[in-house]
Amino acid sequence: MREQPRGDALLACARQVLKDTVLPALSGDARHAVLMTMNAMSIAERQLRLGDGPEVAELAELRALLDDGQAGLADGARTLAGLIRAGKADPGREFRAPVLAHLRAAGLRRLAESNPKALPKTAP
Repeated sequence: MREQPRGDALLACARQVLKDTVLPALSGDARHAVLMTMNAMSIAERQLRLGDGPEVAELAELRALLDDGQAGLADGARTLAGLIRAGKADPGREFRAPVLAHLRAAGLRRLAESNPKALPKTAP
């Protein structure tokens, strides 16, 4: 069992200290650097909280979409990009709807980690 608090809580605490104590004393480039650091900490916190779930879901979707149970995440994404470039997901093609559904789901998962405030109100 890990010690408490966990990594995501430690990041949240450190980010709060930066926000409440350090940030008010800064201006210009130093303020910008701390804001970027706080944003990176927020992303890392969400990734720790979510674990491998988003990548596991994306891999499962890619494997089903490509009908390849052995595809890896990076290779599957490259294969899918090649199929898209080749026109397999163009309007009127049968492959278009499942590709769009996959890309939307993957994009929403990524947005949930990187900038959840930007998620559409209707997102799952």
